[in-house]
Amino acid sequence: MVLLVVDTQNLITNSDLYNFNAFENAVKMLIAAARENHVEVIYVRHDDGAGAELTKGTPGFEIYEGFGIQPGEKIFDKTVNSCFKGTGLLEYLGEKNTRIHSHIPDL
Repeated sequence: MVLLVVDTQNLITNSDLYNFNAFENAVKMLIAAARENHVEVIYVRHDDGAGAELTKGTPGFEIYEGFGIQPGEKIFDKTVNSCFKGTGLLEYLGEKNTRIHSHIPDL
């Protein structure tokens, strides 16, 4: 079992996000629960490519600081809307024999 935290980068995870405080608290609770239960936390970042605000190497590209990535937690980068296409994530999960489910917490 793993927890995927997708597209929670500085540029888009900030107070401009609708109901930001509830979102931030919900994600923090999910991450804390995963870590407490020895569930691997994996982050996925989106890269819009050169010249865009959401580009590798820019501050906005990095995972939101409030989620406190721990040493050893993996980050996969994507350039399309799917976190499984061309990132290596699907293969990584397959090696771990992990089935994919989704859950979006009520905010």
